[in-house]
Amino acid sequence: MRRLPGVRIGCGLLLGAWLAGCGGGTLQPDAGGHLGGIGGISGVGNISGVGNISGTAGAGGTHPTGWGDPQNRNVDILFMIDNSSGTRLAQDNLARNFPSMLSVLKNSPAGLPNIHLAVITSDMGAGDGSIASCDSTGGRNGIFQYTARGSCSATNLDPGATYISDIGGIRNYTGNIEDVFTCIAAVGNEGCGFEQPLAAIARALGADGKPAPAENQGFLRPDAYLFIALLTDEDDCSVPPGTNLFDATSNLNLASALGPPANYRCNEFGHLCNGGRPPRRAATGSTNEVVTLVGCTSAESAGMLTPVATFVQQLIALKPDPSMILVGAITGPSTPYEVKWKAPSIADTSCGAASCPWPFIAHSCTAGDGSYADPAVRINQWAGAFGAGGSTLSICSDNYASLFQTLAERLNPPIGPVPLP
Repeated sequence: MRRLPGVRIGCGLLLGAWLAGCGGGTLQPDAGGHLGGIGGISGVGNISGVGNISGTAGAGGTHPTGWGDPQNRNVDILFMIDNSSGTRLAQDNLARNFPSMLSVLKNSPAGLPNIHLAVITSDMGAGDGSIASCDSTGGRNGIFQYTARGSCSATNLDPGATYISDIGGIRNYTGNIEDVFTCIAAVGNEGCGFEQPLAAIARALGADGKPAPAENQGFLRPDAYLFIALLTDEDDCSVPPGTNLFDATSNLNLASALGPPANYRCNEFGHLCNGGRPPRRAATGSTNEVVTLVGCTSAESAGMLTPVATFVQQLIALKPDPSMILVGAITGPSTPYEVKWKAPSIADTSCGAASCPWPFIAHSCTAGDGSYADPAVRINQWAGAFGAGGSTLSICSDNYASLFQTLAERLNPPIGPVPLP
């Protein structure tokens, strides 16, 4: 991730608010298909078959309806991969894990389903182009990534193919699907540091009211399940058109309207913790101060970011049966949520002191390889809104295979859970 000029941005990786640490795991619905411990997103309504997202969760009840059609073996899989600075280790982990993730589907009695598989990034640009690595024209705009990067010299996709297709043994690639995916999934780490993964997903699928990019046409099939997998090290910072949140010219100090030119703006204007914004000023004025916040949720209509409920509604509208939509997020836990302070990256005396400390969010988990993640409150809330169709996994985990568990169960409902490799 990258901050505005002169500011270093930390990286973060996600997990559900219901997971307290970095140990990973999958979300388990209660008997009613709801997510225990996760509050609802108002104004979205009820997703039949995957849980209630309009009220409180975990209410109990009967097994969700619409759990799966055993005759339907079609699934469109969209991977959103964070390509901001500092995500190389997370991308490497995904590349190592993808074969075991895919084996969850391959090892089912019916074998690999009929899949479309595509990759996008979190880069949607930011500001007027003055922020390093962030252009003013929408970044990669949710366009499928299909060129060879990293250590591979060729994707092995057929000429003109922009995503992977393997239907009934008819493929648009040669070699192993795992190798093709890891080649196009090596998206690099030079993208915009103000990540907008939820907006990128909506843009890629044409869920935002505009046609999907030309490169993405033909990916979505009306009768197919839609599975969206998300890998990111910080929370979503998707904004509506015309926002000034990324202003890097007139809001550069602690006393300015938007605060210091850093990713903390996404927290201050994107989250509410027990009903209030995360604090900008250190009460003592010291860089040693630490504030632990609880009850953090998306600010929705009280903030400057696009409401999570909007993105949920947009996805629901893509399918006549919402239970055909599944989401999985590999990111940072929502807790612990700690605000700390550090010396400013540029001279700042706006608070009346010789040097006004700037706020930042502490990592909510750290992996064995040194990668880390910040609290992904909005993304966890987004995944939780899909009830039994949503799952989360800590990006600090060593094994991502369980991310495909729910998908495997949906595609093979009669046989129960598929053993993980």
